[in-house]
Amino acid sequence: MTKKADTATQGRPKDPRVDEALIGAAIEVLNESGWAAFTTTAVARRAGASTASLYRRWPSKQALAGAVARHITLDELGGIDTGSLEGDVRELLARKRRILETATGPALLSLMGQAAHDPELRRILHDDVYLAVRQQLDTLTARAVRRGELATAVDPAQTDVLTLVLIGTALARSVFLAPDTDKALTADKAPPADTGDIGDIGETELRLLLTVLTGTNTSGPS
Repeated sequence: MTKKADTATQGRPKDPRVDEALIGAAIEVLNESGWAAFTTTAVARRAGASTASLYRRWPSKQALAGAVARHITLDELGGIDTGSLEGDVRELLARKRRILETATGPALLSLMGQAAHDPELRRILHDDVYLAVRQQLDTLTARAVRRGELATAVDPAQTDVLTLVLIGTALARSVFLAPDTDKALTADKAPPADTGDIGDIGETELRLLLTVLTGTNTSGPS
């Protein structure tokens, strides 16, 4: 009887609402206490779920951390298609900024900081953050080639570096600049009405990225 009951439990479909509750709880625990206090027990307790239900989904806290990173990057960075390369890159930068400015930001930064000391977590974040951003860049530039905005496909090595730049500037901004720095820098000049507000620093980053991608000077209006 016990064996049958166990088999039935293992075969029961996972409830997506439990997945969402566990991911949300994991983000909250990371935001509040960082990696040191990020345990499967703390996350399950916060979600009002059992540790058994958590382990059925993710076998370790590193795997759970990867699910958090994947949730953040796929939710925010997917589905960009504005009709132009500049619009796509602008939207990508705006979404990257939103990741850091919302509740997900501290959680993702905490994971990235710990990855330097945890090979398993580093591998997971490579797949779920770095490769996700790189894939998005590949998609945007390939579409630009089809539209005739770029003469040739972007070199893979160049895409690798641009991916690191995109991720690196987000991390550097969170460490070295106050959250309202961009707004202070643009206090006397409002952003164009038809574009997202990515701030003065974000605008400079946009122009630099476009210059590298197109090989032309895209300094914009003075």
